[in-house]
Amino acid sequence: MSKQLITVITILFCAFGSIQAQQSSEKIKALKIAFFTERIGLSSEEAEIFWPLYNDYQERRQQLMQQEKRDVRDKIGAGGYSESQANTILKRYLELEEQQEELDKTFYQTLSERMSATKVLKLFQAEHEFRRRMLREYRNRRGQNGGHPIP
Repeated sequence: MSKQLITVITILFCAFGSIQAQQSSEKIKALKIAFFTERIGLSSEEAEIFWPLYNDYQERRQQLMQQEKRDVRDKIGAGGYSESQANTILKRYLELEEQQEELDKTFYQTLSERMSATKVLKLFQAEHEFRRRMLREYRNRRGQNGGHPIP
């Protein structure tokens, strides 16, 4: 096989994998919206308030997780750090944890000012239940596919 053909095939596989991941992500997002809306019992007016706040919260949470991976977990995984470097990594980890805690607190306070406390608590339940269902579905699919995750 020529190098050009191998390159084209590699690009196609990468593109297909990216499309599959994006479609999976969109399906999960749609399932989450339906699941949360039903479990929390959001009216259309409440949904208009809830979803922009929740999406912003999730985006900020994701950014903090990416920072933690980059600034802490990747450095820990690389190993070979001095005591001084370990202290710096630990300090950064604690800073990020504080930011996460503040983000959570601000989100739930803001949400509770705009929705009933009962519905905010239902969000906790819905998040937990949705994660459990997603993990169960993943495990089921993995088991049906000879132990390999389905792309």
